[in-house]
Amino acid sequence: MKIAIVGYPDSVEKILRTLSSQYSGVTFLSYEINQLGESLDHLNELRGKVDGIYSTGIGVYSEIINQLELDIPIVYSNREVGGILKALWKVRDDYSDLSILKIGADIVKERTLNQVLEEFGIKLESVTVQEYLENKKESDFLDEHIKNLAQNKVNCILTSFGYVYDYFKARNIPVYRLQASRSEIVNQMENLLKDIQINESNKNRIGIKIIKIIKRTKKDENFYDKGMFKVKLNQLFLKYSKIIHGSYQELGDDEYAFFTTQRILEKNDNHDFFYKILNQIVIPSDKLAIGIGYAENIQEASKNARKALEISLINGKGEAYLFSDNKIRGPLYKKNRLDYMAKVSDNLKKEAKEIGVSPKYLSKIKAIQESLGKREFTSKELSEMLEISERSVNRVIKPILDNGFAITIEYEVCSKVGRPRRVIRFNF
Repeated sequence: MKIAIVGYPDSVEKILRTLSSQYSGVTFLSYEINQLGESLDHLNELRGKVDGIYSTGIGVYSEIINQLELDIPIVYSNREVGGILKALWKVRDDYSDLSILKIGADIVKERTLNQVLEEFGIKLESVTVQEYLENKKESDFLDEHIKNLAQNKVNCILTSFGYVYDYFKARNIPVYRLQASRSEIVNQMENLLKDIQINESNKNRIGIKIIKIIKRTKKDENFYDKGMFKVKLNQLFLKYSKIIHGSYQELGDDEYAFFTTQRILEKNDNHDFFYKILNQIVIPSDKLAIGIGYAENIQEASKNARKALEISLINGKGEAYLFSDNKIRGPLYKKNRLDYMAKVSDNLKKEAKEIGVSPKYLSKIKAIQESLGKREFTSKELSEMLEISERSVNRVIKPILDNGFAITIEYEVCSKVGRPRRVIRFNF
């Protein structure tokens, strides 16, 4: 088994040192990134060569997710209680009186940091936390730390960024590195191994893709000879079936099903070819609804593919969805893709009732947070991800705000005339 460790050099070294002695059967490959925002094109070589990726933090994780389309398990080293306590322990070694400290921290959650301080009776003069934002680079975090130092809001820095740490260390400014503890590193490694095991076992399951050609008007059929269209379609679908080492069947009513394995269907080059051949035969006014299903047998895979197709047909946009293991993924091949549960648990229902939102929207909002690695969104972003109007978004988030599970942190100024959009931070 091969696992790539990706991130800032000192964090890569620590994770490698922690894991290599405990997992002798794993080959670890180091890939160093000196600063967020660097091109990660060189990581494309990992495609098909490693079983998983261990990133050194949420920033690196988000960069990999946003820049690359790697269909392999990936986890990030989180900064939780253990890492926070370790950093504070080092601070204590240098300061006999912690109450004089005005600490500026980044990446960690403010709530988690405050809980640690309260639980262990650590009294500080003040705490200023920069939580993670997807569009915020290391240099932005650094600039805010510098500004806070200049304004005497902070006099000591706890940072998760090696780049920020090196900057302040070189200038003899009190700075301490926030890194995951060994137990947190190992816990994430165990999660990665479980994801890899599940991923490998799932790859050999049955995969079925159903496509439906949606015609907007009957006039569309006048643009081509239906008989010739069927012949050409049959030729191209047979060619595609050979590539996926499977078969296809016409289901009637402009529906076609492809049968193969999950492993093969998930290969990006097959998706690319699939859309390429469809563009050769489908007239511009047509839309394609696609449903993909995975399961242990053909019957269940067919049911799942049909459920996914029904979801893709709801809005008539001609999109693609996947249904598997009670999870919905989609719309596929688009930036607003989400992974969320089809059936919500009792715990989620209970949480949704407390927050004041439907379980369906709570599941989707949690999926958006996980997908983008952040908790702050404009109403426009939520509208695009939830596929509802901004007015509907405001109705959804109003009870969440009223119940104290979200706050308005600022307003985004729109370039066009109109009301500014709120930026909402969720607290769950």
